[in-house]
Amino acid sequence: MRVDLVFRRGVLVAVAATLTIVGTVVAIGPIDRAADPVTRRAVRVDPPEPAVVVGDSSIAALRWVPGAANAIVGFEHTLDLESCRRLYAESCIGREGRKPPTVFAALDFHASKYHTLIVATGYNDGTAGFASSFDQVVTKARTFGYQRIVWYTLRSAVDYVSPGQLGNHETFARNNAVLRDLVASGRYPEVVIADWGGYSADEVDWYVTDGVHYRQLGAWAAADYMTRKMAFIEGRACPTPTRPGKAVADPCPDPDVTGPVAEIAALYDIGRDGVLCYEIGDLHRVECRFDTHVIVLTRELRLGDLGDDVEALQVRLTRLQVKTDPADGVFGPSTEVAVAEFQRSVALVPTGIADVATLQALGFDTSTFASPPTTTTTPSTTTTTTTTTTTTTTTTGPMTTGPSTPVP
Repeated sequence: MRVDLVFRRGVLVAVAATLTIVGTVVAIGPIDRAADPVTRRAVRVDPPEPAVVVGDSSIAALRWVPGAANAIVGFEHTLDLESCRRLYAESCIGREGRKPPTVFAALDFHASKYHTLIVATGYNDGTAGFASSFDQVVTKARTFGYQRIVWYTLRSAVDYVSPGQLGNHETFARNNAVLRDLVASGRYPEVVIADWGGYSADEVDWYVTDGVHYRQLGAWAAADYMTRKMAFIEGRACPTPTRPGKAVADPCPDPDVTGPVAEIAALYDIGRDGVLCYEIGDLHRVECRFDTHVIVLTRELRLGDLGDDVEALQVRLTRLQVKTDPADGVFGPSTEVAVAEFQRSVALVPTGIADVATLQALGFDTSTFASPPTTTTTPSTTTTTTTTTTTTTTTTGPMTTGPSTPVP
């Protein structure tokens, strides 16, 4: 096609124009009328600002679950997600065999490269010092020029107890309340609360039995939530619909208000549940394995037993609201009554003894159960399941910059 264009008295005129369509030459007449009037002026739209996400082992599933990070779209981001991370106090050694920098220390590494800091850390922190840790992190972020801090709330109706017994369901609820009070004080105008705890409170299928660590579905849901929350904060359209074939919302509504997306599995290719890809040690050697984070109990529990496994049982019964006194690791009469009450609720014989069937109904792993059952009072330990490594490769660096393709 060849078109010669000239302007004549404000009117665009086409002269000596021809159009060739599949070997046929077609003449085009002159354009001799005025252009249509402007009805909508172009508006400059600034691109989304870059963000860094600094998180602990809960949200680290965005790195561990193959493909999940690809659901974070619409803004430039870097994922700095580490197991056993704390806000300001020294971190613990995580499941990948290293002690990560705290959120406070990580800011020195990231410096002033980002506009937005997303903090999804807190399951390894206690209540004492939480307000101070919050202030330290915000103050450090200000020195590097961060314009916005998005702070995640924690799920509180959970069984998870952090290393060193610093955090549990009561701790998480109190810290959520402290966070809201700090933001409401007006001293931290750059902080925006992302109420992930409230958003995911009823989504039991997103989590393994500790209520904190994500299953595959939960990891994709968490990535989808982050995408929508950031689009809402920045006044953009939602990058993805809430179900296949539906138009995207523009502007994107606050997911904390609209609630969970019901069709996560229809929007994304979730993959096999339980397969996680860790980055082991300081060299970040990648190992993909089946790991369900389910608490393993190795014996039947009954009146008079002592140990961490008894405490794990008590915490589970408390979360299910069939036990009200504190978890102390001692299987006393109140625990026996609570076990019997739970057994009645699931149509088991109410013996008050936590046998295999009862523990399985409570969501524990009994695959390594001792036989015959023991009635000793020797303390035992609580562990999490891990199995055979299926993939081993190597990578460098602790972070993933999105969008990216995680190890399959």
